[in-house]
Amino acid sequence: MAELADLDRLGPLEDEWRRLAVQRGNGFLTPDWCGAWSRHYGDEHVAFVPVLRDPEGALRGLLPLALPRSGHPRVCRIAGANLGDRFHPICEPEAEAEVAAAAGEALAEAPEPWSVISLDHIQVDTPWVKALGEATGRRLSSRSRIAAPLPLIDIATHDSWDDYLATRSSNFRQQVRRFPRRAEREAEVRVRRTESAAELEADMSTFFDLHDRRFREDGGSSLSAERARSFHRDFARAALEQGWLRLWFLELDGSPAAAWYGWRLGERYSYYNSGFDPAFSALSPGLVLISAVIESAFEEGAAEFDFLLGEESYKYRFAERERTVSDVTMARALPHPASVVTAAEYGARRAGRLVPASARRRLGLTRLARRSLMGGRGR
Repeated sequence: MAELADLDRLGPLEDEWRRLAVQRGNGFLTPDWCGAWSRHYGDEHVAFVPVLRDPEGALRGLLPLALPRSGHPRVCRIAGANLGDRFHPICEPEAEAEVAAAAGEALAEAPEPWSVISLDHIQVDTPWVKALGEATGRRLSSRSRIAAPLPLIDIATHDSWDDYLATRSSNFRQQVRRFPRRAEREAEVRVRRTESAAELEADMSTFFDLHDRRFREDGGSSLSAERARSFHRDFARAALEQGWLRLWFLELDGSPAAAWYGWRLGERYSYYNSGFDPAFSALSPGLVLISAVIESAFEEGAAEFDFLLGEESYKYRFAERERTVSDVTMARALPHPASVVTAAEYGARRAGRLVPASARRRLGLTRLARRSLMGGRGR
């Protein structure tokens, strides 16, 4: 039977939780992400964190959930999923179904009522999803919505950055090498990374400013919301303390031209968001910086570079393959009213960057319409 964790008093559990999240290389699974979510979004939900231990008392795994304080239908979600890209139980891969079943049993006795489970950004072909629903003791039917890609580079399969570039097209290799040289001819170029707490506040402000500059003409993104910014300042502070934060900048003649925000957990380097100043567009600052960041991931010895959600064309110029995640709704009967509610929320948050290209073509979405629908991170 699972115990329930109190996010305000995690104690030794925090280190155990963090260790498992790092092993899985997933920043969205950390107690730091969940804690920041609770502080900035917990007014609408109550954190509900079932924890499973083995007979010796060692942590087997956990699944942080969010139970609604009010509303109809009452939708149980994974805590922090409104801001993240990939979720699963926090445990060794082979223990996922066991941990999910324990979470389902805990949900059956949850103090807050719920009628639907909405699992955002999960891989639907894994047994833990079914185990979670069955363990609640309710006859829940499930429905998947919109499959979304997470492109990535398998760094571990290459000897070096140059070895990786040799696998890309000749035109792409020339651009990756030519654009930095062109920038150096036109300006004094500096690529730097945030290294200290003293730099962080100003650097996050610079990142948000460059992100705004990039997306201002497209109507902005949900990262412009003050609550989202407060959340990311909070998480970035914790990530810096843990040595995970990767906040990179390209400066041209001393002026910020591009920014890249992500993290390195375990063997995975993850790209969350970016921005650049359109005034420097002629020098391709975005491509110059992301190339430098990926090269750094090679130099750091990461095994994978994860572009996270989104099928923007520039990602696929770098990426070698992709994962796929979907949203799953589980309810007593489908279609359930919650399916409509959660689908609408999903569309408002993510639609443009998550709807597969084939579906967008069928819907006839224009580039501008996709971006206005996009919400999400606006990448």
